Amino acid sequence: AKGFNRLIVEKPFGHDTESAAKLSKDLGEIFTEDYLYRIDHYLGKEMVQNLITLRFGNAFLEPIWNRDTISSVTISFKEDIGTMGRGGYFDSYGIIRDVMQNHLMQVLSVIAMEPPVKVAGKNYSNYVRDEKVKVLSCIEPW
Repeated sequence: AKGFNRLIVEKPFGHDTESAAKLSKDLGEIFTEDYLYRIDHYLGKEMVQNLITLRFGNAFLEPIWNRDTISSVTISFKEDIGTMGRGGYFDSYGIIRDVMQNHLMQVLSVIAMEPPVKVAGKNYSNYVRDEKVKVLSCIEPW
């Protein structure tokens, strides 16, 4: 079997801008970007994965899921399980950073992105990432 290996780096990726930049620099000295895959564990949740299938795998939704037909989207987060032993993590990294900055921004980018060139097959994640970056680049800081 022929395969492709990647180093998967799950967030948190550093604890601030400086430490994230140092980790990127250190990893860049060993691996090219093609071999690095940074992921937030939340993106592996079934419902988040299903958003891409729902959007781009349904011929009836894809043509109408765009800025011309949708005027507003509300993204809500509700978790009734509490921190379940993750209090130390949230104390040092912060629940706002974890949930708002990471999870909900990822969901926003999947919901708002343009159709990527591919959503499956070789290198599809690069195309999905590129479209998500385009969305996030359009958002004015507040």
